[in-house]
Amino acid sequence: MSDSKAAGKGGPTPAKAEVPDMTRERARSERRDVDLERGEPLAGGSERGGPRALRTPSRPKPEYTSRPRILVTNDDGVESRGLLALKQALEPIGDVTVVAPDTNQSAVGHQKTLMRPLRVRERILADGSAAYSVDGSPTDAVSLAFLGYFEHGFDLVAAGINYGANLGDDITYSGTVSAAMEAVINNCPAFAISQEYYEHPDFALAGYAATVVARNILTEGLSRGELINVNVPAASLEESGGFEVTRLGRRVYSDQLVERRDPRGIPYFWIGGPPPSGLAVPGTDYHAVINRRIAITPIHLDLTGRRLLRRLKTWPWDLPEGEAAPELPAADAPTGPIDPLPDQG
Repeated sequence: MSDSKAAGKGGPTPAKAEVPDMTRERARSERRDVDLERGEPLAGGSERGGPRALRTPSRPKPEYTSRPRILVTNDDGVESRGLLALKQALEPIGDVTVVAPDTNQSAVGHQKTLMRPLRVRERILADGSAAYSVDGSPTDAVSLAFLGYFEHGFDLVAAGINYGANLGDDITYSGTVSAAMEAVINNCPAFAISQEYYEHPDFALAGYAATVVARNILTEGLSRGELINVNVPAASLEESGGFEVTRLGRRVYSDQLVERRDPRGIPYFWIGGPPPSGLAVPGTDYHAVINRRIAITPIHLDLTGRRLLRRLKTWPWDLPEGEAAPELPAADAPTGPIDPLPDQG
């Protein structure tokens, strides 16, 4: 009987079995050991070091020996007038590359395409300049750039100019803000810029704001994990009240579930409703924009709830001894009041 047949019946294994048996649990354990040694988790293994070397690290007050490289993207699609306006506003500052979704990807959040291939097409914008479109999300567009598609890194990523403001809670949905977040994950400074929506938007004020923000970031730098969210009122330069540095506000949504039926009588649904409003609290981005000021809001990717972190450390976290299960309060037993946390703004 041959070795191969013997192996199939529980006999000796072929010579190639000398390769280590990397079971899933063993691989996970070895990855954990490397994580502990390096002090940080691995994102894809040591074999992926090549493309990641293209990433430009964030640094305070950088010194440029040539024109900065700027990546421009959005979530409204490559044919958006806002994207063109942002590209044209930033061209006097640096060498601009445009890569954006080929269709509208509004409200996709930080969606990343991993279960199908991505296709990139060369495009021509309305001013005759070259651009690239991706059949994916804004995050995909930024990821392609930083994983080596253009064979060089970037010094700044600008996402926008979005049709409609991204204020307060909107940033959890926004593909525009998520594109800037993806840049920050890749250690590149970034900002997202959006304009309050109206029927025939004029992007002159937003273009000016983008120029100011880009120059400040390239001059002053951003620390790791930081980005800037910019919201511009629907106003002319003369009508604007200038810039205001703000914190995130609170949006008020009035979403509605709209049920309809197709020709076969099968129901389908739209999530609709009027545009969101907000709480006009002074110092917030929403308050600034409704008062015709340009809101400059710092965002940090560290979403840790610091006050809750302190509370959690006071809760019991002991594992049960032996087979004993933790005791839970009875269903009808009062649990006692929980002091509400003050509004964090």
